[in-house]
Amino acid sequence: MLSAVAGASVLSACAGGSPGTPAQPAAAPLRVTGTVAYRERIALDPAAEVRVQLLDVSRMDAPSVVLAEQRIPANGKQPPFAFELSVDAARIDPRMRYAVAARITRGEQLLFINDTQYSVLTQGNGTTANLMLVRVATPPPPPRPSR
Repeated sequence: MLSAVAGASVLSACAGGSPGTPAQPAAAPLRVTGTVAYRERIALDPAAEVRVQLLDVSRMDAPSVVLAEQRIPANGKQPPFAFELSVDAARIDPRMRYAVAARITRGEQLLFINDTQYSVLTQGNGTTANLMLVRVATPPPPPRPSR
């Protein structure tokens, strides 16, 4: 037990730098804000959920990396839904590409999704994105067996 306490003391001393040297301040998080909406004039199911993600979309041959996510329960509210995503500035590389994506689901059923890329943060893009989602067509019911 004593060695664990001593080890923790050594680690905390290393983290703070040398005596008399102030600790480096943490970089302020970057914030990406905006709204999620859709054009259809239909009420959103109260059980629906809006999921907004900040993605690293730099690699063409690999899946996007999720850097931040916000889930917003509809709870009877209707679009537009405001969102705010925070990410550590140290995780953003000015040479890379980042985008915001959103989807609206009800349980496992996908209702709306963005079909346009909304670029943010680098390559001249800002920190705001107003996403317009499109409705996902529901598959037809399976054919009924004949008698």
